[in-house]
Amino acid sequence: MEQQAVAESKFPAGRAKSFLLDEDWIEITLGELVDLADFELGVCFQCGLATITRDGAIRPATSEVEVQVKRDGGEWASAFKNAWTLGSLDTHEEEIKVPGEDMVLIRARKSAQPTSDVRDDVALVARRRALA
Repeated sequence: MEQQAVAESKFPAGRAKSFLLDEDWIEITLGELVDLADFELGVCFQCGLATITRDGAIRPATSEVEVQVKRDGGEWASAFKNAWTLGSLDTHEEEIKVPGEDMVLIRARKSAQPTSDVRDDVALVARRRALA
């Protein structure tokens, strides 16, 4: 009996992978071309988003996330950009929509914060949809 080796995807169906974002680009697809139609993406502020003043008060802060895609042999192109303003240290997650159904690479980054008093631990969450 002959066995066929099947390459395991870096994104198994139904399991989420989380990528902590930085001001520099983080490649989300880890070099694997993926079909955007097969993925659910979200932005997660794991420890909330807020400015913490010297006296411990919590004030609203803003963070911007940008997602780019690259088609095989093409250039990186902006596919999603949004800013969130929160004033909480509670976890907050939102689904985002990146348009398209092509095979692409995905990368993301967050905006640089003007001060170190901002709590801004934002991650991009990628989940491959389970096969029907």
